[in-house]
Amino acid sequence: MLISTESISLNYVKYSETSIIVKCFTKSDGLKSYLIKGIRSSKKKSLNIGLFQPLTILEIDANHKNKGNLESIRSAKISNSYKTIHIDMFKNSIVLFLSEVLAKSIKEEEKNIELFEFVKKSMIWLDNSEKFSNFHIQFLVKLLSFLGISPEKTEKTMNGFNMIDGVFCEYDQSEFCINGELVDYFKSFLGTEFDDVVGEVNTSNKRKELIEFLIKYMQIHLPDFKRPKSLNILYELFQ
Repeated sequence: MLISTESISLNYVKYSETSIIVKCFTKSDGLKSYLIKGIRSSKKKSLNIGLFQPLTILEIDANHKNKGNLESIRSAKISNSYKTIHIDMFKNSIVLFLSEVLAKSIKEEEKNIELFEFVKKSMIWLDNSEKFSNFHIQFLVKLLSFLGISPEKTEKTMNGFNMIDGVFCEYDQSEFCINGELVDYFKSFLGTEFDDVVGEVNTSNKRKELIEFLIKYMQIHLPDFKRPKSLNILYELFQ
């Protein structure tokens, strides 16, 4: 079936000498993987590998057989052209990190328009923003709700957080119960927007501590979710 849809490129890997397999999050059908033959050849004119850089927003025409195999793309064009993301090394490192997180956490080949629009609008916000030092943290916290693992907020006044149950609680010194400033940092991002300033998290060490917590929390609740390799690059740039 020929499908025309918006799509967000997550990543790609080289396949054979001239081809790639690209993983995309489509608005019409959720996660899809496409084999694009000959795109790394100088003779290939219809598609350019630059179209599939991480978190590029595209309009694609694709053949979807929906049999669990690799699909094919007939044509692709940029839907929302970024002005700053690909020329700003800080924004680019954030995008690499978040694309890896999304590729590791989105598993379903089914429509999820709310998640698609969240990712799309988030990337447009980042592209247009000059104050984005906590953007990736805010993105991860918001992503938790789309993945169905957002913490229960009814006991938000409690001083601890149980990572297994995903609830705020009285700190009990157990292995997966945390307390202290880290819990306060986490609370400060819940229910806020990208434009909101979270003044408590204002150093690279605080950001690193909170990101490591969020990654660990996702590892606990998402099967096969592994720590992103791009995270260390992000830390080096944001020292």
